[in-house]
Amino acid sequence: MPPAILIDSLVASSTFILVALGLVLLFSIMGILNFAHGQFYMMGAYVVYYAFQQTGINFFVSLVAAAVVIGLLGLVLEKYIMRPIGQPMQIVVVTVGLSSVFEGVITLIAGPAPKSVNTSFPGTFTLGNISLSNERVATVVIAVILIAALWLFIQKTKFGLAMRASAQQPTAAGLFGIHVARTASIVMGIGCGLAALAGGIMAPLFYVDPWIGGPQVVWALMAIVIGGMGSLGGAVIGGLILGITSSIVAYYIGFWSQLLSFGLVIAILLIRPEGLFGIAEK
Repeated sequence: MPPAILIDSLVASSTFILVALGLVLLFSIMGILNFAHGQFYMMGAYVVYYAFQQTGINFFVSLVAAAVVIGLLGLVLEKYIMRPIGQPMQIVVVTVGLSSVFEGVITLIAGPAPKSVNTSFPGTFTLGNISLSNERVATVVIAVILIAALWLFIQKTKFGLAMRASAQQPTAAGLFGIHVARTASIVMGIGCGLAALAGGIMAPLFYVDPWIGGPQVVWALMAIVIGGMGSLGGAVIGGLILGITSSIVAYYIGFWSQLLSFGLVIAILLIRPEGLFGIAEK
């Protein structure tokens, strides 16, 4: 197997993981699945397109701008739409509608034609007889740094402790002075920011259009199901499994790789319905 295929599989895994982590954070705190999450990925890619490609702002500054802008949008949606509705099932239905709204708004603003973003890391990386795209290697490195930073933030900071407490025992967390509603709002912003970062990182590798978010949320949900609902570590492992298997299988048999990826999810759930790292209900 060519080394480039392995790098491509890690690029795919990076996308799945970053999008899935945002979904898991929101599910852990609020108990909902945000089906508009893929559109936050898409809008993050558009922010990078306009900031970096059209305006000439530094690529990394553009990534930060994407995370901040889309993260703030997530905060607003949580406070003024999701929180007043309150019921998880109704919120899920609203997010399905929001996904179409976001796609329509972006289509009106940017048009339906695909956009391209120039690479910030031109050339190739050569190691012996192996030659790899600098852009793809940089994408994997940036994604790993973001995942590690998120883990440190959740495990080592006071707010990370509040997040974990709110996810595990929200009532008890409230009794200890943790503002659970405010925590949920901030987590929504962080999750949307992660999706936007994923979209921005991937923008130079693929075309950007209003519909790129739909497939990403499906893959992210599959990663979550494999790893176990509510498990951040499970989302990482699930994303790695899907990214590696889909890319490697696609190299050998092409389109049928997607069918085999869905088959893998079904097989895992048949053996372990709660996912690899999920907790079985008693």
